[in-house]
Amino acid sequence: MVRLRHVILVVLFCFLTLASAQDKQKLRVGLGYLPDVQFAPFYAGVVEGIYAKAGLEVEFQHGFVTELYPLLAQGKLDFVVGDAEDVIALRTQAENPVPFVYLLALYQHVPNALFSLKKAGITSIEDLKGKRVGIPGMFGTSYTSLQAILEAAGLQESDITLEQIGFTQIEAIMSNRVDVAMGFINNEPIILKNQGVELSVISAGDYNTSAGNGVITTDAMLEKADLVRSFLAATQEAMQLTIKEPETAFKAAKQYVENLGDERMEVLITSIGLYTSDYTAKMGLGFSNPEGWASTLELLKRTSRVSTDLPAQTFYSNDYLSPGLGKD
Repeated sequence: MVRLRHVILVVLFCFLTLASAQDKQKLRVGLGYLPDVQFAPFYAGVVEGIYAKAGLEVEFQHGFVTELYPLLAQGKLDFVVGDAEDVIALRTQAENPVPFVYLLALYQHVPNALFSLKKAGITSIEDLKGKRVGIPGMFGTSYTSLQAILEAAGLQESDITLEQIGFTQIEAIMSNRVDVAMGFINNEPIILKNQGVELSVISAGDYNTSAGNGVITTDAMLEKADLVRSFLAATQEAMQLTIKEPETAFKAAKQYVENLGDERMEVLITSIGLYTSDYTAKMGLGFSNPEGWASTLELLKRTSRVSTDLPAQTFYSNDYLSPGLGKD
């Protein structure tokens, strides 16, 4: 009888466990790059059970955003982590505008940065005049940040020699192909610093006030408002955990990023510095500053990157976030 009771309890436990797993809502999230520690909050959300506690089973798909955005538009992904300005560009394209909306700011500032060898003597944006400047291409937030910097310096693109170098910024700088390159403050400068290379670094966030990387979805997904709110609230909580316990988040990232060395902790710490701003101190983690969006839209229009009469609030929403979560 005791043995039978034991068998019944085991079967019941397995049934309840299976039922619990089946009750969880599956979500597919695209992370716009290769597996990397910069996505630590999302990894921690899974590993630390934050998404599970919210009744969610989250799966990640890594890849470049050019590969992920079509999947999001087709409903094969539910969310994608990408650039804020991509939403503006895709939603305003003349043919087949894509109904994307930006919901949560992982970064409050763009992570772009101009970096150069210290011996080049480029310490201010005015020093760019006459220099060879390398960027990945004439697209995306790297190009927008460069345009904002040139505008602030009173320079035109004709005042510099612009080189499209793909994502070979380190090689281009070290081989003297370019004098200065647009990279990411939480990537190339850290790598070179750890190699003992002396650099000058100019953060683009002081000039391009756009929100940085964040969570993007579709108008269709917003019809599942409760599900969207659950995912965003859990992500806000995972961001809060990452800020308070970076070692825990870093350990979670090791389950997704092969051969993640301890030297990459500096990348995470630098990324965490982008999560907060004066605006998040008032509103909470993940909130987008309306002034930043308005400024970005005007810059894109002024530089003829987009043409639209749509207001800035068309492209983002703070309405699905949990106010005050992570607020100072």
